[in-house]
Amino acid sequence: MTTATLTIDLTAIRANWRALNAMTSCETAAVVKANAYGLGSSTVARALAQEGVRKFCVAVAEEGVSVRKAIGPDIPIF
Repeated sequence: MTTATLTIDLTAIRANWRALNAMTSCETAAVVKANAYGLGSSTVARALAQEGVRKFCVAVAEEGVSVRKAIGPDIPIF
C-alpha cells in the first residue's frame, strides 16, 4: 500500500487570492468550508487573513469555531 503526501503552498494560495481579488471591485470573501477543501482551514484562513481577506465563509458552525480561533475576533465569518 502506498500513501500520498499533499504539500500546501501557502505562497501560491496567497498569490491566487491577490489575483482573484484584483479582478473585481466588489467585496470578496474566502470560502474555507470542508477544512479548506482538505488543505487545513486554520492554516489557510490565517494566511489569507494576513493577506487582507476581511470575510470568510464556512458551511457549518463547527467550522466557524476553528476559523475564529485562527483569525481572531474581528473578521466576519458567514
